[in-house]
Amino acid sequence: MTRYRVHEDTGLSRHPGNGLCTRDIRQEVWSIAPDNPLSLTAEVRWTCCAEREGWRTQSHCTTHLSCTATEWVVSQRIEALDDGRKVFERERNSRIPRDHM
Repeated sequence: MTRYRVHEDTGLSRHPGNGLCTRDIRQEVWSIAPDNPLSLTAEVRWTCCAEREGWRTQSHCTTHLSCTATEWVVSQRIEALDDGRKVFERERNSRIPRDHM
């Protein structure tokens, strides 16, 4: 099994003009068996933060990808928080024809 991992963290940045602080964190894991192209899987996680004096928001997004011989199989989840309180969430599962891909 071959795995490719990505981790990126922008760190917390503050805009000097308006005081807005932002940070993005991305984690990805891609894997595939060398003798089985249909074993491909991926998991991608993003966290985005924005804050200013008196408020703070975050969004968490996760996507899972796999495939069959005829379809891409995708599941997605997003969650939004306002000062640590969940204000939105959604999940979606899709099957997309590979169309020769």
